Amino acid sequence: MTSLFCSVSWPRGRKPRRARLLERLESLLPWVRLEQMIDPISPKPTTGRPPYPLAVMVRTYVLLWLFDLSDESAEDLILDSHSAAAFVGLDPWKPRPPGASAIGRFRLLVEAHENDAFRFEIGLALLGAKAELRLGRIIEPRLKIKPGGVPPGNEK
Repeated sequence: MTSLFCSVSWPRGRKPRRARLLERLESLLPWVRLEQMIDPISPKPTTGRPPYPLAVMVRTYVLLWLFDLSDESAEDLILDSHSAAAFVGLDPWKPRPPGASAIGRFRLLVEAHENDAFRFEIGLALLGAKAELRLGRIIEPRLKIKPGGVPPGNEK
């Protein structure tokens, strides 16, 4: 069953820039090869809570790396953005995506991989497609409200 959220769109609207970028990455990156590189060192299901699927974690790492996100920001991006959730292979109506701690553990696992081969493989695939990669950062405004603060005009 397809979720309703997945089928909602503006009439005659164009796709957001992030959605177009992620669709392009979907076709450019060698997903099977990336999963094969990490599979030998990835957590295997044992007793207790099963790990997230390797495909989901690999795609989450790609988001984290390409957008230069922290573990918490990657979790927020997947929760807030339909295109990011679809890219990592999650349905917004299904169980919760990986949390920041799971993303962080996987990030450490990938970064410990020999000679940074995982990110090198991503770079080679992008170079082979003649794609230009400019790492960036999504900066969001932060609003801080002091306890007991009074909005202007409401002073007594």
